[in-house]
Amino acid sequence: MVRLSGLWLRDAANPGGDIEIVCIGLQPGEKLYEELLIDAESEATAHPLIYRAREQALPPEQLWPQIQTLQAAIQRQD
Repeated sequence: MVRLSGLWLRDAANPGGDIEIVCIGLQPGEKLYEELLIDAESEATAHPLIYRAREQALPPEQLWPQIQTLQAAIQRQD
């Protein structure tokens, strides 16, 4: 993300970098993990910590017109 922003990571190998990343550990009130499922249905994968979501989705023929409407509203700043 740092390089994609046109900046450089500051570390021991590059002390003149733009951004330093410091791991400070879990802070009070922070979650250990995020729930990204809406319907909370998932299935296991080959990796024990990775699950595949089974979410309902709009068919593309319904989704694309809505995305186009949203893009037009963004262009109008509406």
